[in-house]
Amino acid sequence: MRERFEKQVADHIGTRHAILCSSGRSTIRYSLLALGVGHGDQVIIPDFACEILPITVFCSGASPKFCDIERNTLALSPEHLQKHISPKTKALIFVYLYGMPTDPKPVLEIAQKTGVAFIDDAAQALGASIEGKKTGSFGDVGILSLNKFLNVRLGGVALTNNEELAAKIRSLRQKYESRARIASLSYHIIESLGIKSEKLQTAVFLSDYHLYKLLDITLSRKHFHTVDGWINPDAYVVDSWHSNTMRNKTVNQLMTYNGKYWQRRRLEKLEMLSIQEEFASLEKSLEKRRMIAKTYQENLKKEAFTEIAAQIDSIPSYMKFPIYFSDREQMMKCASELVRSGFRVDCTYRPLHTSPFFSSMNKEFKFEGSTYAADHVLPLPVDPNMNFEKLSELVSVVNAQNPA
Repeated sequence: MRERFEKQVADHIGTRHAILCSSGRSTIRYSLLALGVGHGDQVIIPDFACEILPITVFCSGASPKFCDIERNTLALSPEHLQKHISPKTKALIFVYLYGMPTDPKPVLEIAQKTGVAFIDDAAQALGASIEGKKTGSFGDVGILSLNKFLNVRLGGVALTNNEELAAKIRSLRQKYESRARIASLSYHIIESLGIKSEKLQTAVFLSDYHLYKLLDITLSRKHFHTVDGWINPDAYVVDSWHSNTMRNKTVNQLMTYNGKYWQRRRLEKLEMLSIQEEFASLEKSLEKRRMIAKTYQENLKKEAFTEIAAQIDSIPSYMKFPIYFSDREQMMKCASELVRSGFRVDCTYRPLHTSPFFSSMNKEFKFEGSTYAADHVLPLPVDPNMNFEKLSELVSVVNAQNPA
């Protein structure tokens, strides 16, 4: 079943290999390790992105090196990348934020000239394409995160055309993904009895999730804490990282400390069936997302903000619909009004170089693009299950914040 689904994904994206893992973040970690990233290496990532990226790089033993972004695309800046690459640079991660595809070729060319591995992170851009080529299919390894676009709880996919890399990622998946007894036994009973109940499967998942989350958080409180919303490991973890002796249990705790899901549990058969069924309806879901984006484009008043437009010859997948406010206070006010009206506002990022833990590794550069984006970008919700009345209400809330 797993192999059949992996072939289906590989054919859809246009790569030779697809490797189904427990989560997107686990997939990134296995890809880094398969590429030989380790102690003493540097990995370049965009400064405006999810905090899990530098944490995952740290968990591989390497140092995260933050690179500024281009304002108009929110993607890694080729100009700034040239200044960041050094003999220690082993890999870079190119991210498509909010499902907005950006031509990666300028960055890919720099990576190829310098011998740096290119990770095509399409975790937020499943189904997006550039000049007919799917995001995730560029470079050495591609990354997908399934629960951001499908109605599933777990699942990430590594994509590659390299036979050796594919074999290494599969081996790492086998090594690090363990079987959870509660989930394994419960799903086995449900399957044996032929029970087809989504509510029961949800109850099994939540029981498993809460038990292991409680265990990991309880244990991790000894070594991790939060400072101004950032995850901060203590001296023990940092010393273990410096000496290259950090244990897998510590890695698991760090990667789950501020996460929504327990990330390293092996997927069960019923979960893989659900993923396969959901993936079959991906294009219908993407079409709904694009219809919502079109509604925004046609109905939002643009006096106070500008749309981050799709690039020529690209097809976005619109995980979110990002807009640039000209005024930071106006953006904050709009976000507050949306939350007050019952809409979810998430995937808002702070510049990673401001993290107290990682700031010492990234002192020598300015980050004007990411700093501006953090103060002015608001990603509007794009939910394919949103009805027309709710969408109209959302548009009205945003339009009400315009000064005109």
